[in-house]
Amino acid sequence: MAAKPDGEVKAMEAAFEALSSLKPEEKKRVLLWLWEKLEVGGPAPAATQSSASPVTPSAVIVNAGIPAVSGATPTAKSFLAQKEPKTDAERITCLAYYLTHYKTTPRFKTKELQALNVEAAQPKFSNPAVAVMNAAGSKYLSPAGGGDKQITVLGEKLIDALPDREKVNSLRAKRRRKATKKKSARV
Repeated sequence: MAAKPDGEVKAMEAAFEALSSLKPEEKKRVLLWLWEKLEVGGPAPAATQSSASPVTPSAVIVNAGIPAVSGATPTAKSFLAQKEPKTDAERITCLAYYLTHYKTTPRFKTKELQALNVEAAQPKFSNPAVAVMNAAGSKYLSPAGGGDKQITVLGEKLIDALPDREKVNSLRAKRRRKATKKKSARV
């Protein structure tokens, strides 16, 4: 049954209103999802496809908010660009997440994080060991034995929250409240 022209206009207005406040990558995910769910047919319009890796609606998976072709991975550069880390600890944690989830390397050394940082075309760390210590001090990384590190649950939550600064700040506030409760319980 064909929609009446005024119904189409109302649908367009509602869609525009709902999507206008989203970030470009969020808009793409929503449009691809709608394309598939509404069974429009054919390839999705090129404007909704990622330039880094073309996707079709049926191939979209969402992992930490990153659209990817099933079986393929986003580039390290695009992953960090989307996550927008602000501190060295956040960037190291993003790199650790990428190694763990996209390069199937759950245990890694600082040298591997440095190499991935270069691959991602990110600025060099002035002291990579200190950046790793900062991430570990923030409880985003933990020892995995043999000098290796691994990403923690808190580190995973950080990456899931990025780039939303409100979510990141909320996550940090929860951690501070827990730490304060533990200290007051010991006294």
